Formats: sequence, structure tokens, C-alpha cells
Amino acid sequence: MRKIIFGLITLIAILTILSSNAAAASKVTLQPSSKSITAGENITVDVIVTPDIPIAGMQFDLEFDGSVFQVVDVTEGKLLKQNGQNTLFSPGQAGNRALRNVYGCILGSSSISTPGTFATITLASSPGVKGTSQLYLKNVTISNSTSKPVEVRLVNTSITLSEPKKSRNLLEQLIESLLG
Repeated sequence: MRKIIFGLITLIAILTILSSNAAAASKVTLQPSSKSITAGENITVDVIVTPDIPIAGMQFDLEFDGSVFQVVDVTEGKLLKQNGQNTLFSPGQAGNRALRNVYGCILGSSSISTPGTFATITLASSPGVKGTSQLYLKNVTISNSTSKPVEVRLVNTSITLSEPKKSRNLLEQLIESLLG
């Protein structure tokens, strides 16, 4: 009977440890300014970080369909600057199908634990393209103040592109204005 009770207590302790470790992860979310745009328009996508533990730096790549989107700009968000910390930020290198090596860190030994925007990416959509396109975070690493990686959970996104509304000719506009 003692062996069974001891075994059950040990099993419960192990399950408790494993479940608490599995739940601990900083979340990184791609949040577009809109889930639907007209082909040919620009769109911004925020990289939102919700830390589970204090963090001090991050890096990521973004993959996308190069026939649909091109990177226009990448700017640093306020995530790492929350308490007035000095930071180092690199907007990465934009290619045909990916944005690579975007990274940033707090200079010094500080860390932050409040959610915020790490980076904002401006994408131009190709004119004449319609449908839904996926954006994927890849090679994401978040580190704590001792440069140790922390667990990460990713939330990717998709954006739907529609055809631009066709402009009406002068006759159509005149008829509409007369008929009300």
C-alpha cells in the first residue's frame, strides 16, 4: 500500500512539473492592420510579444509569398524600450520571399515582462493579385537577460486580397447622379 501511495504522489508531482513547464511560453503574434485589403495597397503587420517571463531580446524571420507581398519598411516597436532602456535593433534583410535576421535587444542587464510591439513591418501588395496569402514567423528566438532562450509559441496570420473596384466612366457617373 505504501508503494502505491508513494507511486501516486511521485506521478502527481511529475505531472505537475511537466504541465507547468508546458504552459510556460512567450507568445509571438503577427497582427495585421487589416485581415483584408485591396490588391496594390500597403499593409502593416505588428509583431506582438507577450512575455511569459522577463525577456531582453528577440530575433525572427518572416516568410511570405513573394508574388503577393514585398517588404517596404521595418521599424522597431516599443516592446524593449518600455522603461526607457537603450536598445540595439536591426530591421533585417528583405528578399523575394522572406524578411531575414530581424533582431533587437536591450543594451545592459535589464529585461521587460509587459506585452508590446517588437517590430512593425510594412508590406506592399502586388496589383492584380487576389486570394488569401499566409505570413509565417520562422527561426524565432526570444532570450532572457542572461541570453538564454525561452520557450516560444507562435501565432501566424493570413491576409485576403481583393480586386480593386473598377472606376466608373463619366457616362456611368452622370447616369447615377441623374437617377440619384
